[in-house]
Amino acid sequence: MSHDRNTQTKLIRLGQILRIFMEKETVSSSWLSKQFQTTPRTIQRDLLLLKKSGFPLHEVQKGINEMSKDLVKNLEVFDDTELALVVALRNMVGQLGQPFKDAADGVLDHLFDCTTSMPVFVKIDDAVPLDSTLLNRIVRAVRERKQVHFSYPAGLSAHPVVLEPYRLVYFGGFWYLIGNEPTTGILKRYALDRIDDFKLSKTGFRGVPADLDAILQRSANIWFAGEANLEVVVLINAQVSHYFKRRRMFPTQEIREERADGSLVVSFRVGHYEAIRNLLKSWIPNILVLEPEDFKKALTEDVKRWVKRQEKVNRRLATTRCH
Repeated sequence: MSHDRNTQTKLIRLGQILRIFMEKETVSSSWLSKQFQTTPRTIQRDLLLLKKSGFPLHEVQKGINEMSKDLVKNLEVFDDTELALVVALRNMVGQLGQPFKDAADGVLDHLFDCTTSMPVFVKIDDAVPLDSTLLNRIVRAVRERKQVHFSYPAGLSAHPVVLEPYRLVYFGGFWYLIGNEPTTGILKRYALDRIDDFKLSKTGFRGVPADLDAILQRSANIWFAGEANLEVVVLINAQVSHYFKRRRMFPTQEIREERADGSLVVSFRVGHYEAIRNLLKSWIPNILVLEPEDFKKALTEDVKRWVKRQEKVNRRLATTRCH
């Protein structure tokens, strides 16, 4: 373990030294020694390794080095860890001979070109950080088909959970464990970052429902269900109707009617109203819920409560400004 840590530390230092050379015209060995709190001899070995790895470093006077930046392509796009990996790869292939070095240089050149001129950008929201130990234990439980026990918050307290774990799933930046509750036979969902005191039991279970993956594939969020037996019908006004025509905002979206004024009547089939509630809220005031009546009333009450809270805050702020 100590050897692995030392190697990682050395590689990160090499990547950081490489970045310093990219940012400065010349760099002294003594300055690097102080910067990284290591011996001059260690810095000399680092510089020699960089040279052997093919980086164009050369000594302009005793103890002073520079790098020919015109011979180094786009390294500034990488962070310190990625630079360390580049150093390690170039050093490794350099030991295999010129054909491998030439091939590696070609691969790295393609990588640099792709990184700096990528024609497509995709933004993926960061996920809630996970405990890797917990994740591994859950994966083991799923694979071995073992029941699990854990504690899960409910209000101000926590309650014990017994679950047959089926799948780890990712929706909207959050990871969930889904599985069957043996005492009720209900499919439950639990956010991984809220699970505590996780334990595997010796009790096994038969297996995962055959249609589970298909159900997940059809789902837009964690509020999935085996049967989408609830229907919500919405009127979309003309100003935003083109968004719903260009792509499905929800997997079960169906355009029922295109009206002359450009508005749309759209239906969504869901297993839980929660599956569609927040999506529809995000389109207020450009939508109207037509049916069902109970969902329409519940959503209206949500909005009314929000308006009252907002008005209360506005009055408080206005009073504060006056004083």
